[in-house]
Amino acid sequence: MKPNTRHLSLRSFMFFLAAVASADASRVIETDICIYGGAAGGVTAAVQAARMGKTVSLVEIGGHLGGLSSGGLGDTDIGNNGDAYIQGMSREFYTRIATKYGLSGAKFTFEPKVAEAVFNEMIAEAQVPVYLNRHLISTATAGGRITQITTSTGDVFKAKIFIDASYEGDLLKQAGVSYASGREANSQYGETINGIQTTTSGNQLPNGISPWVTAGNPASGLLPGVNAAPSGADGAADSLIQAYCYRMCLTNVAANREMIPQPEGYNEADYEILFRSIAAGQTDRFWKTRPVPNGKTDSNNDSGISCDFISGTTASWIEADYDTRIQLAKAHEKWQRGLVWTVQNSPRVPAAIRSAWSQWGLPKDEFLDNGHWPHQLYIREARRMVSDYVMTEKNCLGTVVAADSIGMGAYTMDSHNCQRIVSNGMVKNEGDIQRAVPGPYPISYRAIVPKTGECKNLLVPWSLSSTHIAFGSIRMEPVFMILGQSAATAACFAIDDEVAVQAVSYAKLKAQLLADGQKLTNAGGDGASGIVVDNADATGVTLTGTWTAASATTGFNGTDYLHDGNVRDGSCSARFTPNLPAAGSYEVFLRWTAHTNRATNVPVEIRLPGGVVQNRTVNQQANGGVWYSLGSFTFAAGSSTTNGSVTVRDSGVNGYVIADAVRFLQGADVPVVDLWASDARAVEPSAGVSAAKPAKLWVRRSAPTTGALTVRYTLGGSATSGQDFTALSGSVVLPAGVASVALQVTPLVDSLAEGTEDVVISLAADPAYNIGELASETVTILDTPFDEWRRARFTPQQLLDPAVSGPEADPDRDGTKNLLEFFGGSDPLTAGMPPRMRIYPKPVSALEIERNPMAKQLFVRIEESGDLSGWGPAGLVVGTPEISGGDPLEVLRYSLAELAEPEAFFRLAVSLTPFP
Repeated sequence: MKPNTRHLSLRSFMFFLAAVASADASRVIETDICIYGGAAGGVTAAVQAARMGKTVSLVEIGGHLGGLSSGGLGDTDIGNNGDAYIQGMSREFYTRIATKYGLSGAKFTFEPKVAEAVFNEMIAEAQVPVYLNRHLISTATAGGRITQITTSTGDVFKAKIFIDASYEGDLLKQAGVSYASGREANSQYGETINGIQTTTSGNQLPNGISPWVTAGNPASGLLPGVNAAPSGADGAADSLIQAYCYRMCLTNVAANREMIPQPEGYNEADYEILFRSIAAGQTDRFWKTRPVPNGKTDSNNDSGISCDFISGTTASWIEADYDTRIQLAKAHEKWQRGLVWTVQNSPRVPAAIRSAWSQWGLPKDEFLDNGHWPHQLYIREARRMVSDYVMTEKNCLGTVVAADSIGMGAYTMDSHNCQRIVSNGMVKNEGDIQRAVPGPYPISYRAIVPKTGECKNLLVPWSLSSTHIAFGSIRMEPVFMILGQSAATAACFAIDDEVAVQAVSYAKLKAQLLADGQKLTNAGGDGASGIVVDNADATGVTLTGTWTAASATTGFNGTDYLHDGNVRDGSCSARFTPNLPAAGSYEVFLRWTAHTNRATNVPVEIRLPGGVVQNRTVNQQANGGVWYSLGSFTFAAGSSTTNGSVTVRDSGVNGYVIADAVRFLQGADVPVVDLWASDARAVEPSAGVSAAKPAKLWVRRSAPTTGALTVRYTLGGSATSGQDFTALSGSVVLPAGVASVALQVTPLVDSLAEGTEDVVISLAADPAYNIGELASETVTILDTPFDEWRRARFTPQQLLDPAVSGPEADPDRDGTKNLLEFFGGSDPLTAGMPPRMRIYPKPVSALEIERNPMAKQLFVRIEESGDLSGWGPAGLVVGTPEISGGDPLEVLRYSLAELAEPEAFFRLAVSLTPFP
């Protein structure tokens, strides 16, 4: 195809020189999803969105991706419950780390530079554009939605959905979303370890340290960073949060070590508490030396006087502006550098301590652009959104279980100290809490979206809705990556289904997260076929005695299980009564969670019609987390406690008794099948230009998955299989052992501007499976952008005539053909100007062209000529253009090598096919 062209003389720039000499370098970047914050969870969110077919912009405040995970935290905070809960893209990250070290599986200790390399590779593979060194300046909203954000570079980011993945929650604040900071009172959410905590025992200072500048002399005033008293009683609310620090990466390998010098402005008085702590007996734990590969450490706070900058002013970070935060970060850095230097060099530190700790310095091969110091301050906590669901210590302890899980936490409820106070005439730390959780626990989807009625297009995977003490567990980096992936998945569905983030289908979200390898609950019985009666059901369960709900041991059905408190006195029973659709033979399955403290002789009673009773005994130390068959029995239809029930008792037992769920299965054990789209929009290909963008769907089955399964589906909608999209067979096979497979709808080339078409795919009934909640999905097929543009501007009759609506036609006879009208965003039926081209001689020689954002798929070439007779690619044009604007036109800005030619003409050439 002959390219459409227009000309511009180099001489013409003189006519508009004054107007453009100070052209604005800021840009407008418009994508489906904008993610603010390039820490670990921001990266997983960006990659997930891209993998689900959405355009993404990732805006990072600093100059590096990965946040704390690439900023020194190389000894991953997993918790004491194993790492099985770390799945999905979070586990992919740690598996990629292992690969970097030539290992298989997942590796949770690593060097900062290796982590950053992995994050960069994941972003590059997903082709996500990254915008570094940009902090948030302002946020515009309309109709309960964020419309755009403006950053410190002047760049404007527009998107359909925004994700606040910053450690501070700056975007959620500017969007007008409710949030809290500081520590809630225990009474607010019925907690026990929130609020002020003066009985801190962990990371505490030795007894006997005087809080006064001159020891023992109150008249001398308090030491720096010491408060006279807490602001209230234990358990009361205050505005403080846990202290920050840097996770230092140190080494004792001399060839790779740079010792830390005395920091500029060092003041020995700042370390008076350290000196007094040493005098009181402290000889070690000045910082952690947790090993990571190649002779390096992840060095975190380790005692009452260590890396944490317990100044009592950490909370000021939350509402500080960017410049103030920079100064606060420098103060933290100065404190820690001074700490290391003091321990290693101060004559007030005993020689034995100086010698023992003098081996540690900064690794020369880390943080090369920051003096080998970490680029990320450990922001343990800042703003916390307040939504319709608030995660509390009850969630962490498993006494309350979120039903809409999007991932799991498992770390100790961990709050570092918040302040230093005077207690009984001594200086003491206040706020440290280290309370173990009994096992992994679900995190609610409602906790990462604003409350109903607030911002409709914002998700918050880090500063989520949580109390201070629950956040102390949730805030770990593996969980951040889990929630980042989940947030992006929800964002994609909100776009596809055109709903607010609060209204995203949880059934679809759950299905996609499971398909992507996430672990959402401790339960193992999701989606089982048959009739399931769970301990938490509102009907069908009758309890006697005292039962306690718990979720500490994995493998239960639903949200939790019950235990009898190990009373062993026959007072507890749990009767499960199904409502059976038909009479006949049913196989009965019992479920429990196994543990060594369980009874091995739990009596189970099966009541059948006619007063018949069958008794069984089960060993609850074994076979946990599975449906254990009690046998097949004949039941009547309907619900009858005397003629069709299963009862678990604690009579004569030798341990704890668990009552979880009973399943009644008539006939074969068949899986439940669901169908949904992870990317519901397809785009037609352009012949010779671009491939089709397919829509992607998933078919997933519940257990059993041991054999291959053929799932049938029907096709409907306005698009025709084999004509508008690649023919689909009407069935898909899930191989043995495979729970989910992808299905694509791939549009075919056509020359018609016919508008949006749709394909409706619906699961077909089959005896081999049951159909779940997600039974049907609609996929839309969009025209190519050029055809979409033509359809909006020409009548149906004109669309049939290429002499009027074809790319080479010029129906308004203004010398600009339709393809160039499309490129420039002008009206093809009204004579007007061609696309605007401008030359800027200063401050940097450049050529700019205005482009319709819909025309991104067109091939563009700048050509030049000295005499208008011979044209070729412009030798003065350097590299690829910068792109800015976009409302309504975007600007392509090309750098020019020089403007010294005595006479030169440029022309713009656009084409649907590549230039030769």
